[in-house]
Amino acid sequence: MHTDRITYLLQQYLSNRLTPDETEEWGRILEDDLTGQVRQALEGRILQEQDVPAYQEAEWDPLFEKILAGTRPVRRMRQMRRNWLMAAAALVLLSIAAWLITGSLRGSPQLAAPTPAKQTPPQDIIPGSNKATLTLADNTSISLDDAKDGVLGQQGNTKLIKRKDGQLSYQTAASYKQRATSEPVYNLLTTPRGGQYQLILPDGSKVWLNAASRLKYPTSFSGKERVVELQGEAYFEIAHNPSMPFKVFLPQAKGAMPSHVEVLGTHFNIKAYPDEPAIHTTLLEGSVKVHKGNAASLLRPGQQARWNDNMDISVAAADIEEVIAWKNGLFKFDEATIGDVMRQLARWYDVEVVYVNGVPSDLFQGEIYRNVNVSKVLKVLEASGVHFTVEGKKILVRA
Repeated sequence: MHTDRITYLLQQYLSNRLTPDETEEWGRILEDDLTGQVRQALEGRILQEQDVPAYQEAEWDPLFEKILAGTRPVRRMRQMRRNWLMAAAALVLLSIAAWLITGSLRGSPQLAAPTPAKQTPPQDIIPGSNKATLTLADNTSISLDDAKDGVLGQQGNTKLIKRKDGQLSYQTAASYKQRATSEPVYNLLTTPRGGQYQLILPDGSKVWLNAASRLKYPTSFSGKERVVELQGEAYFEIAHNPSMPFKVFLPQAKGAMPSHVEVLGTHFNIKAYPDEPAIHTTLLEGSVKVHKGNAASLLRPGQQARWNDNMDISVAAADIEEVIAWKNGLFKFDEATIGDVMRQLARWYDVEVVYVNGVPSDLFQGEIYRNVNVSKVLKVLEASGVHFTVEGKKILVRA
């Protein structure tokens, strides 16, 4: 196939002007030559974008292979196979664009604040960013996205520090030992819809807090255990201290049995949003025990516990990459329902989702970076046959 023809078909697709015959032709090309001439056309198209950093040939191959690894067909997609081929093209193009334009070729995406577009087109919504509010024990509130780097204040012998990398940390004087009889002093870290933040707890444990979440914790740990309270989603890397177990207490409905996660030293993710059908705790390494009332289940690495007020704890193997994709700056869907997808988008882009004619039954698969405007994510999702319209801060969903 002549390169000019591939370039022409790519441009037709991006402009939504493919004829039925051209659609079939484009599908055959993607199937037969996705890593050859099509790659060259994609590369040329991306390099036409403004603000793209210097391109290094040696960096392209691993990047391209990484992106292709996420473009696998969904087994139960409602539409025919060619719709997946269209989704693959969009996913490859948009993923490369997001990667290049943010200058992230030399490393995987971190929690650093996503770079929004300089100009947001009409009927589009920019992604979330690093922002949170810290509420001190005396109810003083500090907007962390506005605060300058450095010491924010002091509570007792503990200093609150906003680091240059955007993290919040606590520094307690080495000589300070809290008396067992003294009351603990608590702080509350809250992320809004469209926000995320990273925290280093007084014991050195690290916490990544997803959008629309809140974590309550003491400014120093003392006694026989370390206790925090979470609502929303967070990824934890707990500092090892066998003599002082770490516990995460979770929200409960009125009259429901309390639940918590007990930790000795480990990496794990908890999703406990009020609008989710269940609480999920996923273990990456180490050991955790989940408790609901008097029932408890011990997790092994790679397992996920799931439960709610009306359901006992169930344990199954987990897709770790999908679970922690948000922490790594990605949306990753593996046969996700439209409800699962849109709840994530609603929290990250701070939008309301309206299902115009019922909730579609489609399943979605693929990945794309979270630092792109919502229109690019929706364009990928539309390959399944579901249609989206952005109206102000609403996303209208039509089957």
